[in-house]
Amino acid sequence: MSDLLVFLARARRLDPHALARLQPVEGGGRAWAVLPFGVLATRVVPVAVSEDVTVRVSDLFDRARGAGGLASVEGLSRHDGQWRGGTLPDPAAPVIERMAAHECRRIGDEAGTALRAAQEQARVDQRAVGERKLRDTLLDHVALTVTAEATRYEIPVRLVVGLLRMAFAGDGPVLVRRSGRRLGLEGVHGGVWLIGGGLPLLT
Repeated sequence: MSDLLVFLARARRLDPHALARLQPVEGGGRAWAVLPFGVLATRVVPVAVSEDVTVRVSDLFDRARGAGGLASVEGLSRHDGQWRGGTLPDPAAPVIERMAAHECRRIGDEAGTALRAAQEQARVDQRAVGERKLRDTLLDHVALTVTAEATRYEIPVRLVVGLLRMAFAGDGPVLVRRSGRRLGLEGVHGGVWLIGGGLPLLT
């Protein structure tokens, strides 16, 4: 599958009603999608786009699949007004830390184990705790803290989970980027960003 089809297939699997925002860049277009973890996923893909446009992921996936992995947004229904990802961060923002991909996978594995344990404990205690509430609480936990220019930034589990569920980490280094007050993780196959931004903790 092409990079575009892979990106769209994963975004659609996580949210069948997801939207894809596309921006023209050298070599194709930069695709953005809001994941149900409260993060933005992005990567450069082979798509013909001349302006910033938002379409349904499923529509673009069907178009690309029928065109052998290449696609144009021409003629697709536009949903620019429905975009809920807010303003977009700079995907080439400064790198403030580097980490190994296996460290991200370790965090992801521990998060999955913790969620299953919490669900089991809730059943044992006969507590009516919704699975979504448990998941959201876990996703808000701080996975790691990085320091840049005497300022500490907290990276929540949701950012690591988004990177892993989109299979962006690969086997190379994972870069921690900061765009204004927003944090992102970039693997060899794409990046994810917090929608609400990451507030620094002054040291």
